[in-house]
Amino acid sequence: MINLIPEVAKKRVVQEYWLRMASVWMMVLSGIVVVTTLLLFPVYVLIQSKVAAYASSAEEALSKVSEYEISSSVLIDASVQASLLLDLPKQERFSSLVTTIEAAKNPGITIKSLSFKRGDEGLLPIELTGEAATRQVLADFRAELLANPDIEKAFLPLSNLAQDKDLSFTVSITMKPQP
Repeated sequence: MINLIPEVAKKRVVQEYWLRMASVWMMVLSGIVVVTTLLLFPVYVLIQSKVAAYASSAEEALSKVSEYEISSSVLIDASVQASLLLDLPKQERFSSLVTTIEAAKNPGITIKSLSFKRGDEGLLPIELTGEAATRQVLADFRAELLANPDIEKAFLPLSNLAQDKDLSFTVSITMKPQP
């Protein structure tokens, strides 16, 4: 029957047919998209709520981790301070060292300065500077220092004995390690 229609009209009928076919398929496709969207929307909402819940729990975990890092650094500082406090009675006091050195001092000795320093392994050598009236007074002072049971060494450079009177001297005193 299509053969009985003129060629121009036949062309328009075919065009109309394909237009209608495309419209129907577009409607079917849009219906599928709408149905799929409606079916997937609850899944989308569920996933978004789960992501929000996990994000909030991750933020809480990060805040706890940061609190832990802060508290751990405070605990480390407190432990270092506690160990220093526990070691404090074992360390010799500078005032007792000054008393020991003053007890060994002769009348001809004038002490100008004392330098105390603590290292990782205890007390570092004490640097003592002063003036002595004579060489003999300085030698007696060194002998008195060495006579003390707490003093291990008293190093007096020979250059300090170059003059005969009014000697400026420097003595390096090493204390015996405390048990």
